[in-house]
Amino acid sequence: MDPTTGAPSRRELPLAFTASGSEYFRIWIVNLLLTVVTLGLYLPFAKARRLRYFYANTLVDDQPLAFHGDPWTMFRGHLVVVGFGAAYFLSGKFVPELAFALVLAFMLLWPALWRSSLVFRLRNTSWRGIRFGFTGSLGGAYKCFLPWLGLVLAIALFGALAAGFGNLGAPAAASVALVVTLVLGFYALAFVAAAMTWLWLKRYQHGSYRIAQQQGELRMSLGDLLRLGLKALGLTLLALTVGVLLISALLWMAGSAGNSGSRSLWVNLGPVLGMLLLYAVLLFTWGPYVGARLQDLLWSGTRSRQLRFRSRLSARALAWLTLKNWLLIIITLGLYRPFAVVATTRLRLQAVRIGLLGEMDGWFGEAAAAQEHAIGEMGGDFFGFDVGL
Repeated sequence: MDPTTGAPSRRELPLAFTASGSEYFRIWIVNLLLTVVTLGLYLPFAKARRLRYFYANTLVDDQPLAFHGDPWTMFRGHLVVVGFGAAYFLSGKFVPELAFALVLAFMLLWPALWRSSLVFRLRNTSWRGIRFGFTGSLGGAYKCFLPWLGLVLAIALFGALAAGFGNLGAPAAASVALVVTLVLGFYALAFVAAAMTWLWLKRYQHGSYRIAQQQGELRMSLGDLLRLGLKALGLTLLALTVGVLLISALLWMAGSAGNSGSRSLWVNLGPVLGMLLLYAVLLFTWGPYVGARLQDLLWSGTRSRQLRFRSRLSARALAWLTLKNWLLIIITLGLYRPFAVVATTRLRLQAVRIGLLGEMDGWFGEAAAAQEHAIGEMGGDFFGFDVGL
């Protein structure tokens, strides 16, 4: 308590990331070699080693996080997932109908696997001896994906309306207008559905985080995401415009070339340079801008009864770092990647501030939890999904 006002005391918990690129490079190269030599069987051990290093170098109030996950438990889950992947591969060659059924089964199981991954990761994370927890329900995980189901139903409805309209023998102009309306409606629905799904996922995820008596909460509106999406759309259109202008200029230069050889060179080079420029603009402008703003929205809206988070990540700094990382990764044939990961993690963490209201005297740690949820943890990695942790 503040002795002068009687209000709860406020202070900031320093957040630091002390990892170095050279240290992580040694871990990364050993993990990579062992994973290749063991045909992927070392992957859960590599992941556990990587998480322990990154957690141990993430300091909150000068105290590191810790990861307690048992790699052997993760390995058993990994074997189950590898078996599922092998069944899909073999069925795709010999029984295609079964392969489709396996994909459908995985899609139906994915929310449960995602939740299981979150439970496993949080229960095996601690700070100052206090275990984290995840309180989200299984039903809540499935509820997060309802907007996409609504989008599928809307697409089916649009298709039925289009078919019915076509059977009426509408004039060509009306048919064109209908097609344009349906296309615009589809993209608008997909845009809103994607925003709603992401929002519901993050509300479920951050609202289920728990440490001691602190239960997470995410305060973010759909309007915040839609406004960000419209700005991102504007950047995309700008990139497309720049790409088209460059291609047009190069084609004009090709037409002005004095000989057929130069003209052929510019004609072939124009589209390639235009696409490279478009990709560069999207990668180094659109990506960092959207990534920085999403982090700010997400963590500035996350809080608990005593904790307040605030993020101010510079999109310009992230763009320059992304450009530098990609150039060095290309020059070093991929060997710079661990240095890039460390640098990006440090930039993102340094942008976050954690405020504490009151004192932590009443906080207590929960007993170490069982690790029966490792199948979901490894499932996300095997199929290339990022659960956002």
